[in-house]
Amino acid sequence: MDKLIEILKNPFDGLNENDANGFQDKCFEIAKKLMKEFCIQCGKKKYFFAELEFYYYQTDRWNKEWNEKTYPRKNKKAGDFFFHYSGFDICFDSNFDEKMAKFGGILIRSLKDEKGNFITGPSVCSLELMNVCYEQKKCPEIKPCSNIESEICKNPIKRYGITYNDGQEDQDLCFYDELIKKNLKNEFKNATWKYSKDKSGKVIGTKDLIRYYNRFK
Repeated sequence: MDKLIEILKNPFDGLNENDANGFQDKCFEIAKKLMKEFCIQCGKKKYFFAELEFYYYQTDRWNKEWNEKTYPRKNKKAGDFFFHYSGFDICFDSNFDEKMAKFGGILIRSLKDEKGNFITGPSVCSLELMNVCYEQKKCPEIKPCSNIESEICKNPIKRYGITYNDGQEDQDLCFYDELIKKNLKNEFKNATWKYSKDKSGKVIGTKDLIRYYNRFK
């Protein structure tokens, strides 16, 4: 846990306030470590990180509207879990005082179980973890892991569903395991029970499956 706290404790201190590229590079570095060196363990079950999306707020940094996309959280320490109505995050250190507020975390968008099955969607990941906790009678913990089969993307994608009033584009702050893209192709090919037909009789995938596949194209 000490190694994880070291990675997540104030990782963006020292960055220039408008250094978006430096921020993205730091996020990539953190995502790579989580995907290659850590897992979530709940009792006897392990889950590996497959898709991670970064959010961070700091009073004096970056675009105000961009900042406000991050859910507030108080009294959270580096490595804590934060459950919210969109799913759950792994937190950075939070700090609130008269002059400064800073907080944020990494939204878990997709996980992979020990059999190689992908759990896609932040709410689905959250429910999976809650059900396993109940089954195992254990709280989830982030643990160091070795020999993780993971291939982090070279080019991150934009965060899902983020829009701005002034029309600006969101940053590419969603990092994923390349294996998830290959897996979704197989789902389109093999998981016929997830398919439906349009009016012409053409087979189409479900909305959620299409949405996820299109993000990684």
